[in-house]
Amino acid sequence: MTSGSEIFTLISTSIMFLIFTLITIIIYNFLLVLIEWNRVDISISQIQEDARKLAEKYGYLPYMVQRYIQFLGLDDTLKLLKANEQPLTPSIRVNTLKISVLELKNRLEKKGFELEQIDWVPNGFKVIKEASNLGSSHEFLQGYYYLQNIASMLSAVILDPKPNDIVIDMCAAPGSKSTHLAQLMGNNGTLVLIDKNKNRIPALETNLRRMGIINSILLNIDAINLPNLKVKANKILLDAPCTGEGLIRQDPSRKVSKKMKDIEKMASIQKKLLKAGLNSLKSKGVLLYCTCSIAPEENELVVNEVVEKIDNFSISEISKNYGVNGLTEVFGIKLLEDLKFSQRLYPHIHDTIGFYFCLIKNLD
Repeated sequence: MTSGSEIFTLISTSIMFLIFTLITIIIYNFLLVLIEWNRVDISISQIQEDARKLAEKYGYLPYMVQRYIQFLGLDDTLKLLKANEQPLTPSIRVNTLKISVLELKNRLEKKGFELEQIDWVPNGFKVIKEASNLGSSHEFLQGYYYLQNIASMLSAVILDPKPNDIVIDMCAAPGSKSTHLAQLMGNNGTLVLIDKNKNRIPALETNLRRMGIINSILLNIDAINLPNLKVKANKILLDAPCTGEGLIRQDPSRKVSKKMKDIEKMASIQKKLLKAGLNSLKSKGVLLYCTCSIAPEENELVVNEVVEKIDNFSISEISKNYGVNGLTEVFGIKLLEDLKFSQRLYPHIHDTIGFYFCLIKNLD
C-alpha cells in the first residue's frame, strides 16, 4: 500500500514536470517570436536599403520606392521604375458623334500619320508616327478626335453608360472622360458634369463645344455636396483627385513632388467624394471609382474603408480583364476579398500610365 508521503512525492514530481514543460514551451515560443522579429527587422532593413539605392538611381523619394517594393516586390518595382523612364506613345479617341472611325483613320493616314488600333477601345488608336502636331490639326480643331491616354479611355468603357441614362461625372474638367461618356450615350440622356475649380471650367466648356456635346449640364460646385442636389443617377464616374503617382511616365517631376502627407490628404478627400457618390446612386446603379495613381492608400484602402461602413453596396466584377487584380492585402492589412474584382494598370505591364478602377453597385 502506497504511503501518504509517496503519494505527495509523486504529485510533487508530476507538478514539477508540468511546470518545467510549461516553462520550456514558453521559452521555446518566446525564442520563435524573437527569431521572427529578427527576420522582420532584417526584411524591413533590406527593403529600406534596396529602396534607398533604387530611389537614388532613378531620382525618386525613398518612401515611394519602399512602398512599391512592399506591394509589388523588388523585381516588379525595378521594371516599373525602368518603364517610367520610357516615353508614352500618344493616343487618340475618335469622336464618332462627328466622324466614323474609318474616315478619320483614312484622313490622318493620308497626312502621313501612322495609327495602330487599340484592342481595348474600338474607337481608339495609338499614334505610332506623327506627321504634324496632334493638338493643332484641322481634324482636332473640328472635334473629330480627343488626345487621350489609353487608361483614361477605359473609364467610360468600363462604366458603359447607355442612351437615356442619368450620368454624373463628379470631377469632370477638362473633359476627356466627360466627352467620352456623352459619346457612348449617343448625346442622349442627361450628363451632369461637376467641377469645383472655376479655373478649369473654361477648358471643359471648350472641349464640350469642340466635341459637339449637347446632353450635358455643367455645375461649378464641390462634388462632396452632391447629395444636396437630390439627383439620383444610373451611372456615376468618380475620377477622384489624387497625387498622380501613376503619371510619372509623362511628368517626371512627380518622382519628388508628393510626400506621404499629400497621399493622406488626398485619401481623406477621396473617401468623402466616394461616400457622396454612392449616396447619389439609383437602385441597382453603379459607380466607377478611378484614379491615375498606383498608391494603395488612394485606391483599395479608400474603397475598403467606405464600402465596409455602408450597407447595400458591393464591389462588382469588371466585364473584361484590362489590368491585374486589385490588392486584397497590403502593408500587412487584410482588405475586402471582393477588391480582387478591381483592376490596376501598370506602365511596365500594360504600357500605359498607372491607373486604378473599381466598380461599385447599389444593391437596393
